[in-house]
Amino acid sequence: MMRALFTAASGMIIQERRQINTTNNLSNAATTGFKMQELISKETDRSLIQNREHSSTGNSYMRDLGEISLGAEIDEVYSNFEQGMLQETTRDTDLAIEGEGFFRVQFSEMQTGYTRNGHFKIDGEGYLTTEDGKRVLSNNNQPILVENKILSVSENGVVSLDGDEEYELGIVNISGTNLKAIGEGYYLMENGQEIESENAVIHQRMLERSNVNPLKEMVRMIEIARSFESNQKVLQSIDKMMEKSVNSVGKV
Repeated sequence: MMRALFTAASGMIIQERRQINTTNNLSNAATTGFKMQELISKETDRSLIQNREHSSTGNSYMRDLGEISLGAEIDEVYSNFEQGMLQETTRDTDLAIEGEGFFRVQFSEMQTGYTRNGHFKIDGEGYLTTEDGKRVLSNNNQPILVENKILSVSENGVVSLDGDEEYELGIVNISGTNLKAIGEGYYLMENGQEIESENAVIHQRMLERSNVNPLKEMVRMIEIARSFESNQKVLQSIDKMMEKSVNSVGKV
């Protein structure tokens, strides 16, 4: 009975985590370049069940009865990098990626970050940066200095200033599934390797919208609530059965 209690409780914990994740997706439905996340659950590690028995000689021994799992747990958080819709703007510093790839941005001298959010600006020193001031990097890892020049970006990522080709955007993919989401639309690479994006097309004066579907997320929220309620009812039923068993044993 205790095993059933643990199983129901683990189900409630997973639904709580799914609700937090779904809420995060919904709150970022209007965030430029945001990629929705999904939780992947798995069965908990199985435990060996044994029973003490006695042989014909009177010696006791443990007999294996088999393995049992006590519910489920979160395995990983999966980022869905499906393309978001492109929306036109009037700003020269707004860039969108169509296809696979990420903009490279400078987190520090030793660390590079990645994003799909191309809502850039020119900072006080004349560099092309993200909204929160991280400098956008070229393919040779150099910040892009625009100053007061006219910015033009071609579909293959070539950056021209006052008509002269000066830089090429560093649009890259990451091998494997080695990207870690750190919030605000940024990702860091974990044990991966940058590879040149082959099918990325850059669109100037456009932004990529979030790929979150609010309607689907609302439906998912309802499903989560119902699943949580079902596990809760199971847990309450088990609790009542245990209470009744304890009281009955006490009377005997």
